[in-house]
Amino acid sequence: MVVLKKGSFSLDFAVLKLSGELSEEDRQCAWELYTELSTRVAVTGKQRDPDCRNFDGEVYIESLASFYAFFQEARRIMRSFPVGRISKNKKAHLGVFINDLMQNVLRSFLEKWQGDFRYWWEYRSNKQLYPFDRQREYPKLKEFLSDWSDARYVLRQLQQELVTLYQLVDTTEKRSSK
Repeated sequence: MVVLKKGSFSLDFAVLKLSGELSEEDRQCAWELYTELSTRVAVTGKQRDPDCRNFDGEVYIESLASFYAFFQEARRIMRSFPVGRISKNKKAHLGVFINDLMQNVLRSFLEKWQGDFRYWWEYRSNKQLYPFDRQREYPKLKEFLSDWSDARYVLRQLQQELVTLYQLVDTTEKRSSK
């Protein structure tokens, strides 16, 4: 897999091609990104939902806040990537990939939907309704959830690529109860 496209989102996984030995610093940054991905339903969806289309039980305004918090964490991880070991013309490393992730998936989704949904939620929606009923009234719900599902799908694929490329423990694997 080199470029993954889903809906309006795309990520070039070729940027993650690794050469030589993985340092523990590299693996630590990858693990931090993986941890954020694997523990945020707002970002990668429910693990038992292969298409990332199940939003049951989520209050979208809270999930959007979690999605934005992931954006902030990705930026923090990018800052902590050991830049001293990267040559100026080397473009294939995790820090560059995180930047692409932020531009092509996270920021793209947030710019399109966060302001619109938040404005509707705060000023146009019926605050007397139960939150799940209230969010179902969002006029652009179908497109909103479709884009969100696409973003989640791309991010889920990234999660699995990190496991493979950085030799991480896959916390999403089913374990036997022996």
